[in-house]
Amino acid sequence: MPLAHSFSLNLLENADAVLILGKELRRDPCRGLAELKARSAAAAALLRLGVPVAVSLEAPLRGQLDAGSALVARLLAELGVEDGQLLSAQITRSTREEALEAAALARRQGWQRLLVLTAAYHQPRAARYFDALTSLSCTVLAPEALLGQAAPTEADWIRQGLPDARALAAEARVERSFTALARALSPLPQRWAWSLEVGAGALLRGVPRRSGRR
Repeated sequence: MPLAHSFSLNLLENADAVLILGKELRRDPCRGLAELKARSAAAAALLRLGVPVAVSLEAPLRGQLDAGSALVARLLAELGVEDGQLLSAQITRSTREEALEAAALARRQGWQRLLVLTAAYHQPRAARYFDALTSLSCTVLAPEALLGQAAPTEADWIRQGLPDARALAAEARVERSFTALARALSPLPQRWAWSLEVGAGALLRGVPRRSGRR
């Protein structure tokens, strides 16, 4: 089951880690940060329930002072999560890249099953990407699925991260664009298509490299 609309303790069985997907802040920094807080709060609840480690992989993105993974690290620390419970790297700039890098990390760590946290509007596309990873079993959850297990502060953060109707409409347009790109590339060999998607994410969202004399 790659996508879950509600939480069940059965989801914890054999879960090796929880991956917190990043969120671009450039278009709406306040709402983007609220969504990252919601995902971090849900991850904190899962760690308390017994998932061994959380993972955050987002690189610095265009128009942001901090990488998403650095923000997640600070948010988890604010919630009382210990340093050793987070694996963090600054390497991804799109959902496709997050899926591929998560699979590579899982191979290195010997992991077989991940829980993945993202917004509900992003769940279907994220589930398609992670379901395509034949080497790894993944279940994609929205933060609100953890409201029943969340501590008071965690629950507040999760509720504050729920997008309103205007935000949902904007995100639906973005999701349609990325889904259309994936469909346009689907006739290509999978490796080429995924590489082009990763490259597009780096071009659109990545921080440009600065040139100059040393």
